Amino acid sequence: MTEKTAAPDRRLFLAALLGAILLVTLVVGMLAGCSPKAPAASEGNGGAASTEASADAEDPMANQPVNWTMESDCATCHTTEAASATDTACPQDVAHEAEGITCVQCHTDEAVLSTEHANVTYADKPASKATVDTVDPQTCISCHGDLDEVAKLTADSTALTDDKGTTVNPHERPEGERHDEVPATCTDCHNNHSKDLSKDAMKYCAQCHHRGVFECGTCHELRERSVS
Repeated sequence: MTEKTAAPDRRLFLAALLGAILLVTLVVGMLAGCSPKAPAASEGNGGAASTEASADAEDPMANQPVNWTMESDCATCHTTEAASATDTACPQDVAHEAEGITCVQCHTDEAVLSTEHANVTYADKPASKATVDTVDPQTCISCHGDLDEVAKLTADSTALTDDKGTTVNPHERPEGERHDEVPATCTDCHNNHSKDLSKDAMKYCAQCHHRGVFECGTCHELRERSVS
């Protein structure tokens, strides 16, 4: 092959190589343009807004208001309390469930409940325990009777026994200045969803009768002091 013949062949080869490089570059550019792009975070609260939008896409109900009423299904949010109705470790709730008692038949204070549920969304985590008292003692009395009536039913109860073996009737409070000043209500001891009623009641008593002793004057004795 002569030098004159080889020169055009090299030019053709270089042209073909350049064309191939341009074609590959074009294809890669087209693929990059079609690939999905992550939304750029805007200034200020843009990042948070993007996160909220993502959350909404995953759960469209997350930021929807609950719009609570007395007819709402409490079990939708209060799953722990709803579960106690069939938990044998919570005999009080199981008994109420067996009688067909609904939540709002005990939790009757609609004004307080409406305030507590205001601005609540489905994304909010329910309180781990009741933050307000919405059970009227008169509601309990209307079914169970007053303290005098209930005291007759629990005359043999040993649920409240102190560290010295002294047993008291949980519904028969002895007359006394402190008892008269701070009368007990049903919900002081009774939590319908609790698994340990005796422990709950002892906690209430221990506010005054600390160290597990029910008798008065066993912790702080008043002694006459001689004056020198």
